[in-house]
Amino acid sequence: MKSSSATAAASFFNLYITGQIESASFPLGPEASEIFCRYEAIAGKDWELMSGIKYGITQSASNRKSNFNEPIAINMPIELTYQSTNPFGWPQILISIYGTTRWGIDVSLGYSRVHVPVFGSGNCKSISQMLKAPILRPRCTNMMSDFIRWLTGRNPELKDPKILLDNMKTKGLSTESYGEVQLQLNVMSRGIARLGLEF
Repeated sequence: MKSSSATAAASFFNLYITGQIESASFPLGPEASEIFCRYEAIAGKDWELMSGIKYGITQSASNRKSNFNEPIAINMPIELTYQSTNPFGWPQILISIYGTTRWGIDVSLGYSRVHVPVFGSGNCKSISQMLKAPILRPRCTNMMSDFIRWLTGRNPELKDPKILLDNMKTKGLSTESYGEVQLQLNVMSRGIARLGLEF
């Protein structure tokens, strides 16, 4: 009985993720009076979310009391625990950034994604990293759509932002860099070494 339980324990490892989405910055200033973010933690089919919230939405925030290009504090906490049998499909965090215009209209400001940090293969390893992920905004494909964007104040949006997680699905997608999101992530693994994995 003890042998079978040991075999079961050796068939998976755990990944503990804590931290926060700290801020977003726009070198030329955001095209909105306030911004907010939606995030989603995404992992492969062999990854099971044991605890934590997969989806989240931040409060509205602005930098109106400082310079137009100062970082906008978000401070959205993230806390996730995963269990997996292999590292394929390592977790990523996908962030969609939206803004509220002076007329109260919510518009897309872009998308950002980041892989959860990967580290050594000891039996119990931990790491803390400050990460900066670029904000990518889809570009209009022709002059007419660009004119409509200017007229309505609405930027192009992705029907499914998850395509950004697969390089094969983003071929032909034209984007421009619009700023960056800063995250602080603390990651701890347990059980990687007993699976004979090294990365």
